[in-house]
Amino acid sequence: MRLAMWMTFGALAVLGASTAFAMSVAFEDNKLNLKDCDGTEISVRWNGDNFSLASDGKPLGRSHASFKSVDWDGACQTVSWNVDQAKFVIDTGSAKTSPIVKFVALDGARWVGMRNSDGFFVTRIAHDGQDVSETRISEVAAWLARTSSQFTPGEELAKHLTVTE
Repeated sequence: MRLAMWMTFGALAVLGASTAFAMSVAFEDNKLNLKDCDGTEISVRWNGDNFSLASDGKPLGRSHASFKSVDWDGACQTVSWNVDQAKFVIDTGSAKTSPIVKFVALDGARWVGMRNSDGFFVTRIAHDGQDVSETRISEVAAWLARTSSQFTPGEELAKHLTVTE
């Protein structure tokens, strides 16, 4: 019994030493909590193919075709949804479409999310101050692929991270 317990602790210690395991958080949620371009926290939910926005738990109108947020480089981006392509339209001066949106949380952590039915599947890529490199993105993509069973949002996000980065 004690041997099994020590083997479990050892396995957890090895996993905990893995950068991707220690740093990655991935989950499904009905909203994105992100930093707006003015530095305040905003919650974004789907409202059909538009968005419901709230700040400090207070709704900001009924329906919005887009929202503004801070991207990984600190630039202000306007994000909308292209129904025909089923992709985000991300505009930081020139618009591009993507199945994923990169955003910064109020604490400075960098996240990536994709639409998952009427919610989102999100994962943290880096804490505030941590470098976002191709290696880091590859680690997170590999972790998502390993920990997500086939045909899940995690596996799909892993594919998009591998393709788009």
